[in-house]
This record gives sequence, structure tokens and C-alpha cells, in this order.
Amino acid sequence: MNAIFLAAGALFGFLLSRARATDYDTMLALFRFQDFHIAGVMGVAIAVAALGWPLLRRTGTRAVLGCAIELPAKPMKPGIFAAGLVFGVGWALSGA
Repeated sequence: MNAIFLAAGALFGFLLSRARATDYDTMLALFRFQDFHIAGVMGVAIAVAALGWPLLRRTGTRAVLGCAIELPAKPMKPGIFAAGLVFGVGWALSGA
């Protein structure tokens, strides 16, 4: 079962590289509002996670270490928006 997850992760990484999500110029174009295909890639990744998470929980899949897969709710804190903004600006400036 772990080999399946490893293969899925490797495929996901390969597809991200093919989508040019690791390319500086592509990221720069996204943050300059010139090319939005990376935003589409992110949207697809969010959709896959949103569909895959309930599937993992429903099938009772366990983590590599054997423990249950959990995602506890986290409270919203006042500094999260500012931290996200700083992270996004840093990402845009570095293009990484």
C-alpha cells in the first residue's frame, strides 16, 4: 500500500514540474497577473485533496507509521492573515 502512495506522490511531483510550477518565470507571471495556469493547477490540487481526504477517512486508510489519519480543526488566530500576506509577498518576490 505504501508503494502506491509513493508512486502517487512521485506522479504528483512530476506533474507539478511538467505544469511549470517550479519555474521562476511562470511564478513571476502568476504574481504579475499575466498567466493564470498555475492558479488552475493549485485549484486542481485543492479539488483532489478535497475529494481524496473523505475517501481516505471512509476507507480507514492508516498513515505509514500505522496511526489513524486525522486532521483536527484549528482555531482562527488574528495573525494568520498577516502571516499569509507576508508569505505570499515573499513567494512573489523570490518567485519560488
